[in-house]
Amino acid sequence: MSRLPGPYRWISKLSESARLLEQGAVPVLRPAETERAERWARILHTYPEPTLCPTPPPGARVVSLAGHEDAGEVAAHALGRPHHVLAPEALHDPDALGPHGGSVLIVARARALTLSVLMPLLAALARQNTLAGVLTGRDDAALTFATAKLLAPHRAKAAPARTGLLDGTTGLTHILTAGHPDRRSTLDEVLSHAWDSLLVDADGSAAHASLGSVTLCGLSGPSEHGPDGTPLNGGCTPTACKTDPSRRTRSVAPHDLHTHVLCLFVCNAITLGEEQYPSDVSLALDAIEGHPQGVLGLIRGDLSTSGHEPRLTAALLHSGARLGQIVAHLDADGRHRGIRGPSTILLGDPEHRPYAPDSAITLPAAVAPATSRPRLDISTLTRWRNRLNDAEALEYGLRASLDRRPDADLSACLQEMASHRQAALDTLLTAVRTPDEAWEDRIEEHSLSWGHSVLSILSRTRGGAFSRQLLASRAHHHTAHWSPASACGYCRAPREYEHLTSPLGLTGRRTLRCPKCGPALSLPPTLLALDVGVPPALLPGQPADVHVTVPDRARGLLAVHLRPRSTRRGSYDHAVLAATPGRHTVTLTVPEEPLPELDRLWAVHADRFHLAYHQHRVPLLPHQGDTVPHP
Repeated sequence: MSRLPGPYRWISKLSESARLLEQGAVPVLRPAETERAERWARILHTYPEPTLCPTPPPGARVVSLAGHEDAGEVAAHALGRPHHVLAPEALHDPDALGPHGGSVLIVARARALTLSVLMPLLAALARQNTLAGVLTGRDDAALTFATAKLLAPHRAKAAPARTGLLDGTTGLTHILTAGHPDRRSTLDEVLSHAWDSLLVDADGSAAHASLGSVTLCGLSGPSEHGPDGTPLNGGCTPTACKTDPSRRTRSVAPHDLHTHVLCLFVCNAITLGEEQYPSDVSLALDAIEGHPQGVLGLIRGDLSTSGHEPRLTAALLHSGARLGQIVAHLDADGRHRGIRGPSTILLGDPEHRPYAPDSAITLPAAVAPATSRPRLDISTLTRWRNRLNDAEALEYGLRASLDRRPDADLSACLQEMASHRQAALDTLLTAVRTPDEAWEDRIEEHSLSWGHSVLSILSRTRGGAFSRQLLASRAHHHTAHWSPASACGYCRAPREYEHLTSPLGLTGRRTLRCPKCGPALSLPPTLLALDVGVPPALLPGQPADVHVTVPDRARGLLAVHLRPRSTRRGSYDHAVLAATPGRHTVTLTVPEEPLPELDRLWAVHADRFHLAYHQHRVPLLPHQGDTVPHP
């Protein structure tokens, strides 16, 4: 049955909304799919009685993008808030967003909300201290369903406040209760209960999140579709997720999570414009077609989170903060760690307050930066000593990451690296006491052995530990300044160079990252960037030629590594060669897997204990005839 409760009414066209609103009814555009209509009806039966045209909070307003005025007018009428349309040329104009303060609910269909639209818009609202939320959906029907849920806001009644936490990074589940210690729970217990707020902290992407024995899969319909709208062979289905073809894990849809507020601490969890993930599978867009009234999550792929952010969010929720305030707080936390622009985004009403303000608890303190080993006597340092210090700091940062996420293979690589570095240090100190002509040649040999060990991390560890290496390489550095860079070659998002310096006297670094695709480059000034030419797309069962141009005077080793987005499937191929100047063609093998995915190609240059990291995103297309998706 798809009968709607109370004042909710099905409509067949969006233009019918105004008439029903005038009659005191809440319009919901009936979707073409029966399953969606029945699910929405069941969910609305669990919601309280809606309130049409409530008294708006001070400064609350609705802003729709040009071309989406019809949906914006419906939302503004239903919520009783003023509405105006934002022209494309006004995205960077703060005056076009209205007065400072208050809140803005941005209304547009998901396909229009690309990163190039959202980032300047959210940044401009943040500069004028205006809370922001987004009302969207994959189609008009989903947008009206999301609007209907906003008219019946839930308020937690139980005291003390409780939040479920699914931690896929550790495989543990927790129940966070205001004023009480965390309580361990189980996946089955958390997934089977209804929550006022539920947090997901996991590795994944805009489409999937791994929770150990469960995979969150953002499939909304009977099959996965590519950018051209055709079903994908080998894609996700309601009974099998493509990230686990062997079906060792259980697939759960975000729309089935019984929670009023869902928070997704997953890289790129909220990707709306299909500019990065080359299919229609989406955690965020599926969630807003389910129970959640508000979905909050990461909009970036270059923010490394920990257990701090979910617990901070739970504390803010329990304190009675509005959802827009929580997003502003998380963005401020990201800026303190060098992130430029917004880190998180809210799909929902920024004025919504899920918990009563009288259940506040003490907010957790920010995670303290990792401490480093004391600096050695500067008078003994030489060029080689500086490089050895850099290598030791990298190893230390990687070893520290094992405290949070053990990895036996990474631990073994680190032992080999430390052994080769120590042998080089012994050679150096011996040369200071009793120099000979061949001491530097012996250190060069030790540096090559160290390079082989560090490059083997990419292929020996399950996930490649690429992100761990990037974090470890900058763990003892601070941001000095930023400089402009070209747009991302894949999704065309704006990028900037970040220039890092170290208070410990370590060699500085320069990084380049895309807010959507993640890190693209990280290297010290002693190394020049490689010119890496990647194919426009990968095809199953066909070799992929990667062209790497090594600059003059370069030496050392070069690793080229191709890896799928899912860490469960391991790497596709890995090659190591001598980094001699000139152009090299590396042919990598792509397996016979017709699964659409946004794969990663890594090129890492190791030269005398210094490392340069390069990352490129390459789509894997299922068929020879498929076209390459354009952002």
